[in-house]
Amino acid sequence: MTAQSVILPLPSDHARFIVLRLKDLTLEQLKEKLADLFNTRDRLITQHPHAQIKTAVAFGPELWAQLYSQTPAGFKQLQPIEGAFQMPVVPADVLIHIASARADICFALSQSFFEGIQDQVDVLDERVCFRYFDGRDMTGFIDGTENPQFPDDRAEVALLGEDAGIFEDGSFVFAQRYAHDLDKWKRLKVDAQEQVMGRTKLESIELDDEVKPDNAHVARTVVEDDEGEEMEILRHSLPYGDGQGDQGLFFIAYTKDLTILDAMLERMFGTSGDGIHDRLLHFVTALDGAYYFAPSEELLETVLEG
Repeated sequence: MTAQSVILPLPSDHARFIVLRLKDLTLEQLKEKLADLFNTRDRLITQHPHAQIKTAVAFGPELWAQLYSQTPAGFKQLQPIEGAFQMPVVPADVLIHIASARADICFALSQSFFEGIQDQVDVLDERVCFRYFDGRDMTGFIDGTENPQFPDDRAEVALLGEDAGIFEDGSFVFAQRYAHDLDKWKRLKVDAQEQVMGRTKLESIELDDEVKPDNAHVARTVVEDDEGEEMEILRHSLPYGDGQGDQGLFFIAYTKDLTILDAMLERMFGTSGDGIHDRLLHFVTALDGAYYFAPSEELLETVLEG
């Protein structure tokens, strides 16, 4: 089995994230439009071999049940959280992750998918994202510092194993958009920002436990197993924004185990039982969120031909 092409490589400089519900689009029409997307992708890869063109298509639990007779163990919908801060859930049918070294190619791939069906789908989001300076978030801090870097490690974190059977090399996906209140954030001095994040701003070095607050972002997003080993996810998040203030982060992560994300979100939003929430949530707001499943290339082909 082969993972879909965007999952394991390091993120490219540009990405588009398309989140939609089918509305009037039939399953057969969806399959035809995904075939158009992949045909355009393959043609552009041939024409622009250095453009790092990659894609992944993932499906919400409800739509997946219509597309295929079996469901991977552990696949479910995200549940909303009402803790110190609210985390909404906005279920969707399809998530398309397009990545390239070039913004125009991301556009061309989106255009090929939507051509002729614009009025038949409910587009919840089409987010144009980009690498910001040296891989920083809009807060000015480097994002994804804890990501596994080597291919084998990335695969171990993100992909279902042989024991998953037909679902081997598939991946569960979590997507959630955050809006940043940068005016409020910029009123903090750098040392105060570092206390919120739990890292130094320039070098992205994690603060020592003696000085790192319990509610620092780094402290709240670490999930450990029973042996105290950190349980990792594979982030592909990228910033988005315009000059008028609509700025933030499209958070997307691939994982073989959604319970890691459940635990991470509970720790962030203050429902894990220790009475602590992520202080970063005073400056960023979760606007949506959902879980998806991205099948392997081979299973995706089977589904689209079915």
